Formats: sequence, C-alpha cells, structure tokens
Amino acid sequence: MGPFSKLFKSFRRYHQFHQLDFSSASDDEPEGKYEEHLLMNERLQRETVTPKSRIWILLTITNLIILGTTVSMILTSHCQLYAGKNADLRPISWWSPILDAIEIPTYETTLNGTFFAKPEVSIAREEPGPENDADWEQYETIRTHIVSREDILRLGKNPDTVMRFDNDYWGFGDDAYMVQLDVMHQVHCLNMLRKAAFHDYPGYIPTGVHTDANNTHASRWTHLGHCVDILLQNIQCNANTEVITLAWVDGRTQPWPDFSVNRKCRDFDAIYKWQLENSVDAEKFDRMPIPHDAYVWPAPWENRESELGEKLGKHQKQEGVLGQAGHQHTKRHD
Repeated sequence: MGPFSKLFKSFRRYHQFHQLDFSSASDDEPEGKYEEHLLMNERLQRETVTPKSRIWILLTITNLIILGTTVSMILTSHCQLYAGKNADLRPISWWSPILDAIEIPTYETTLNGTFFAKPEVSIAREEPGPENDADWEQYETIRTHIVSREDILRLGKNPDTVMRFDNDYWGFGDDAYMVQLDVMHQVHCLNMLRKAAFHDYPGYIPTGVHTDANNTHASRWTHLGHCVDILLQNIQCNANTEVITLAWVDGRTQPWPDFSVNRKCRDFDAIYKWQLENSVDAEKFDRMPIPHDAYVWPAPWENRESELGEKLGKHQKQEGVLGQAGHQHTKRHD
C-alpha cells in the first residue's frame, strides 16, 4: 500500500472518530451501551494515532515539499538561463556577443520564389556589372569586434591561439580578442559563387576576385570549393522545415513548384546594422602589424598538411588540377 493510500485511510478513520455522536449516550442510556461507545473510541484512537501512521504522514509531507522545491528550482534555473535578450534564439544558437547586445527582431514574410524576376529586383537578380558589384561590396568588408578571453572560451576556442588586439596599437587593453560575424562570411561566399557563375556574362568583368599574392588557378578552385562547402554546411545546420506546394501550369505536363513559401525570419538588417556600429576601424584593421608576441600558425598553402591545427586531406592538393586534364572525378571515401 502506497503512502498516499495509508494517509487517506488514516484520515478517514480519524474523520470517522470525530463524527461519532455521543449525544445518544445520555444518563438514562443503559450502562453497557455507553461502555461500548468508550471502547470503540479507544480502538479508533489507537488505530488512528499510531507511530507508523505518523511516520507515513511525515514522509508524505516531506516528499511533497522536496518535489515542490525541485520543480521550482528547475523552472527558476531554466528562466535564468535564457533570461534577457533573444530568449527564443539562445537555445538553438551558440553564444555570440550580439545576442547579449541587442534584441534581434523576428518577422513573418513570404519569400520571393518566382522563377522569373518580379518588378522589384533584388541585388541577387540584377544584371551583372559594376553597379551590381558595388551593391554587393557593402557586404564584402567584414567588420571585426572586441570580446574578452572569457568570451573566447565560451566560443569553445583556445584564447592562446586567437588573435588579440595589440594594446600598443589599439589601446584596448590586454583582454581584447578579435571576432567576426559568420553570416557575413556566408554572404561573401555567395558573392564569390555569383561572380564565378557570371564571369563570362557579356560585358561583365568581375571585380575583386583573387587579387591576393598567392593567387593561382588551383587556389581559385580551392576558394570556390570552400565556399560551396561552407554554404552547404550552413543550409544543413539550419535546415528549415517549411514545405513548397505544387501547381499545374498551362503547356507543362510536370508540376510547377511554388517556391514562395511563408517563413519566420531573423532581421538580417538589424544584425548588419549592429556589425557596422560596433566594429573597430576597418582601415586601421587593414594596416595592423603582427604583434611580436602573437601566436602564428604554419601557412596552410605551403605545407598542405594542416590548417589552424586541423589535419588536411591529400585530395585537396588536386583541387583545380584534375579538371585541367579532362572531366575526371575523385571518388569520396567517408
């Protein structure tokens, strides 16, 4: 028998005991009847107020108190963990300084998924040219932000190998480390693929493509391959669950997909604005010398063995090489 059943049984007996009507035991009642009432009273009192029943009652009350306290602590800790800004985003996001800095708005919208361009043309569908490149250029200057050593640890990185702002050059003190928003790198990669896709568009000469000193034909393919990989990983990581509907279109025997799906989105403009308003001087950053005490990794384009401590595969040495000898494929082995 469980503690709650015992508690209820004791309560019922106790209740019955107090409901006994002794009014009938009057002076003119037979003595035997009155003694019978007294004996019943003693028996019920013994059964009701026993050490065993008291223990069960105390244990039950104690367990209820412990249960209530535990539930209260769990609810309180959960609220404190995601209290403050962006409570809905934090459970599905790694820590970022912007999550503590501003409340990132979310909104509902219908994506423009038409196959043919609508009157309001986005920069992604403008005709390739200098004007279009200029529109994309605003996203190409990826800004840099200041975080602390503790923040670097929260990111799961080693502060000893992460770039710091040299105090002699910047004046930010000794606890100032460099970070950049990953979403801006993704936009950069999309722009790289755009330029590569339209490089032979009539009259279009892509600007700012592979102007670094280490540029070779192979490094171009390495850069593009990196961008395709980064974008694929991010799409898979942030896999949305919206669905597209299908429709019949005159003159077509196959379904026509409606890619204009309804979405709930984060406000990219708010994130972009924060990046501009809370970054260090971009021109000064470009002129920044390497501090004398900086941790310097081996150049990955020289040894081709590792990059920032991560081992590289041998197949990467062939990127951009096999294609020159013909249409060949290297089988992937996982």
